[in-house]
Amino acid sequence: MDNNRIVLITGATSGIGEATARLLAKHEFELILCGRRKDRLQNLSDELSQLTKVTTLAFDVRNANDVRTAINSLSEEWKSIDVLINNAGNAHGLSPIQSGS
Repeated sequence: MDNNRIVLITGATSGIGEATARLLAKHEFELILCGRRKDRLQNLSDELSQLTKVTTLAFDVRNANDVRTAINSLSEEWKSIDVLINNAGNAHGLSPIQSGS
């Protein structure tokens, strides 16, 4: 990889996560886009790959085993993650951030 920073974004297929991915791609951050919907991940990856390096991981953050498996599947060139934007989820105010699961 280049000297650019690698950013992992969960919930990258819509809303704040997608907007963040678009903004960071314009600034040439290398992106690991994560989400549940493979078709949306692929569409966003195709678009942003014109600006920067992109890889995708499809998983649901509610399943810890799937999260671990996906992260462990990253090739060596993508494993040095500099920034995490942990955006996925629909807590809807069910619990405070410090005590949510």
